[in-house]
Amino acid sequence: MYLQQEISQQSLHKQKDRRSHCTTTESDRRDVVENLTAIVSEAPNPQSRGSTVVEDCKERKQNRVKMLTDEVAQVQEVRYCLKTLREQMAARQNNNNNKIPSNGFKVDVLVSKANGSNGLVNGSHSKHQGQEDDESTLALREVTKHLYARLQEMERRHQEEKERLQAENIEHQRRFLEGQKAETKAEEQGKKVEEMQKLMRGLELENATLREKLAANEAELEKLRGLKKTDSEDRSEQLKKELATLKDKNHNLDDMLKSQQRKVRNMIEQVQNSRTIMEQRDRLIGDLKERVAFLEAENREYHDRMEFYLGNQVSKPYNSDTGSKVVYSKPLMPTSPGNKSMPFIKVVEIKS
Repeated sequence: MYLQQEISQQSLHKQKDRRSHCTTTESDRRDVVENLTAIVSEAPNPQSRGSTVVEDCKERKQNRVKMLTDEVAQVQEVRYCLKTLREQMAARQNNNNNKIPSNGFKVDVLVSKANGSNGLVNGSHSKHQGQEDDESTLALREVTKHLYARLQEMERRHQEEKERLQAENIEHQRRFLEGQKAETKAEEQGKKVEEMQKLMRGLELENATLREKLAANEAELEKLRGLKKTDSEDRSEQLKKELATLKDKNHNLDDMLKSQQRKVRNMIEQVQNSRTIMEQRDRLIGDLKERVAFLEAENREYHDRMEFYLGNQVSKPYNSDTGSKVVYSKPLMPTSPGNKSMPFIKVVEIKS
């Protein structure tokens, strides 16, 4: 009876050690998962509102750089956790290899002295327990290797995604600067058109006044023609001279008005062309922003997968009666489909 109590106490101590080890590893994994979820939740949302697009781009760039640095730190922490977990597994395996034969031998010898049949049964049970511990350790090691390989793959994809986002950000900024230049040019052309329209209105008013004067002079000339030629020769000659000068001025003003109208038409056509170019570039900027939002959503999906694989590392506690089996709370399969096909964006540049 005393030997059986001692054996049961040793098995209880082993189970407590295993449970404490599992809880510590589980707490470490939970900390890592919480940190990763915090990083994913801190990802910036794309916003585009008129003149504040440049500030939003700068802020998103700073947030993205900060997020990438935090993710690098978290990946290093995950590596450290995997390293400590591997060391704990190795120490646990060494302890099991050192303890099980000695305990099994003692139990076999002591129980064989008390009762031969019970000693053989306990010795075989301790050997079977050691084999199950080795199998569970090997299974956990394989799962750890698989997760480490997945982590390296996610790091590689994350680096590629980072480089691609940086290139797209540079292209987006370049196109945005071009759009700003076109907008300023269109504003300058609009101001010039307004000035030309004001000048045209002034010329039209002057032309109207000259026509009124011309009509008045012609009426006066007709009146003078009815008078005697002797009395009105000097006045008629003077009026003819004034009429000739006014006709010349009117002709010159008509020519100037036509030239100004042609210039205004050209300026209006240029403004319309610049507006069409600006609309096309705005549509292109909207497509690029949708692409960035799509890539950020895919990045969040990769983080969710990492959380899923890290959360499924913890196995069930050891049960000495029914035999130890590695059971996972969730299947090691991604919840979402695989790599999504990227949308095809066709960039058309119109040269004016």
